[in-house]
Amino acid sequence: MKKIGSNSITPGEITFLLIGSMIGVGILSLPNDLVPFAKQDAWISAFIGAIYPLYMVIIASILCKKHPKKNVLALSKMCFGKFIGSILNIVFLFYFVLLTTAIAFKVSLIKGTLIVSFLSLQKILIVILALAAYTVIKGLKVLARVNQLMFILTVILSVILCAAVFQGKYLNICPILGSGVLNILKASKYSAFAYGGIEIIFLIYPFITDKTKVMKSSIKGVLITAIIYAWITFITIYYVGIDTIPKILWCVNIVAKTLRVPVISNFKFVFLVIWALIICKTIANNYFAIVLILKDFFKRTKTKKIVYIIYPLIFYLSLKYSNLSTSTTFLKFIIPKYVLFNIVYVTIITLVIYLKKDN
Repeated sequence: MKKIGSNSITPGEITFLLIGSMIGVGILSLPNDLVPFAKQDAWISAFIGAIYPLYMVIIASILCKKHPKKNVLALSKMCFGKFIGSILNIVFLFYFVLLTTAIAFKVSLIKGTLIVSFLSLQKILIVILALAAYTVIKGLKVLARVNQLMFILTVILSVILCAAVFQGKYLNICPILGSGVLNILKASKYSAFAYGGIEIIFLIYPFITDKTKVMKSSIKGVLITAIIYAWITFITIYYVGIDTIPKILWCVNIVAKTLRVPVISNFKFVFLVIWALIICKTIANNYFAIVLILKDFFKRTKTKKIVYIIYPLIFYLSLKYSNLSTSTTFLKFIIPKYVLFNIVYVTIITLVIYLKKDN
């Protein structure tokens, strides 16, 4: 097996990696989070939320230009010193642990509730995390190609949802901007959390073959994700309506449930299976980030060994969420704090690097 550092990726592959890292299980319930604030304009909030990942991409591009071969872990130690820098890197590590375990739990819950109810949550988790671990072992290049394949499936499902245009009501999205600009902006704060995972760019930009295209390729990934989020939110509101959405757990699933696709007798089932598969690659991306950070701490330890060692820990932490209500409450509390930490963390590093006269 090749080491993670020996895997180079193209600018095009970084686009798919970032899209895959941002589009997770939250896409199935994104309208639920935004509609209470922005009402029929929630789809606008979903797009505005892209300001957060765009900021992170710009910061990462600046760091890449200054130090193309050093990721944020090395720069953190360089700016804050080895001790404090290592502590901040550990805090950054737990962000990806949080994303990995939370997404794994929710995907397992969706599969166990709506797809394979005869399997226990533990058995589903074992399989999902095993697939993620196997992909990570194969390296970054393979992971990028998996994300590219999953992006194609994402586009196909998004396009199929266009059929709901003929069954929805135009009045459900009217009046546009009727909820008020302040409410739209307030909701966009919550949509920004849906772009979590973009932070992986700070770990993988040294592996990109053409550093001059980091910003262009990354911004492309963010904009594509924003369009998908806005579209999914728009079509859900257009079809379901803002009064019904808060009453449904995974409201996007309702759109798929009522669609009729030729040849496919139960499109809802197919829709959920493919979405679950798409979301699984997000788990693999975050798993990779965890391994990459740990590899920085334990340089002499083989990557394969790290993947195996952390597998039971991730499995255990994924089960600690216990139920959807508990996990949702916990994530709504911790994610905003972590987003703020990530912004401050990379911003200070960038300011120090940018203002420093020597190396």
